[in-house]
Amino acid sequence: MMADTQPWELSALRGLQSSYEARGLRFVIDPPRELLPGFLAGHTPDAIAVGADGGGVVLEILRPKSRAGDRRDILEIAKKVAEQKGWEFRAVYATPASEKPDKIAQPTPEQIDDRLGEVRVLADAGHYASALVAGWAVLEALARLARGPGSSKAYSPLQAVQALAEEGYLETDDARRLREMARLRSAVVHGDFAASVSAEQVGFLLDRLTALRLGVAAVAAEAAGE
Repeated sequence: MMADTQPWELSALRGLQSSYEARGLRFVIDPPRELLPGFLAGHTPDAIAVGADGGGVVLEILRPKSRAGDRRDILEIAKKVAEQKGWEFRAVYATPASEKPDKIAQPTPEQIDDRLGEVRVLADAGHYASALVAGWAVLEALARLARGPGSSKAYSPLQAVQALAEEGYLETDDARRLREMARLRSAVVHGDFAASVSAEQVGFLLDRLTALRLGVAAVAAEAAGE
């Protein structure tokens, strides 16, 4: 865990504690070295939930302004966890409860490609719930880009889909399915551990994001005179 962990990040982790303990797991924030399994040598996750059988869940906070190096570390841990029998990786998306961005910078194509790469890594490692939520962040960024240079507002999951549909980037059937997936995304984000995300759903999202990235970025570049 980072030394400068914020209170709202601790609150996000503590909010998950009762759910894991109800599953019979021991939940520890900033776990001591002796509690960590060997495959996590050299890395201390933000939290860990350990079962009586030795398996468990590794939890990492994905911060709104994570550095590229921090994101790479998290993706590396996600891949390691995927290789361990009985272990799961869970990304915790935490933002300050009082924080509502007044203005969000327009994403660059390079930034979008970088985040799409992270979504693919999570999906390839079998972390479908985390891939869904990370992918939805890309969807919202593309929605702002599609609205033009004056768009800097934060969208809800459904608003992001609506914006892309209204701008003509989504076919009716794709928009309908993404609206259905928006409810699943919200369930995952709010700690519904019964919500199941499949490889097929994440694959569909990645396909749509890839197509949207090409279409939206091309139009944005043309509008900018590039």
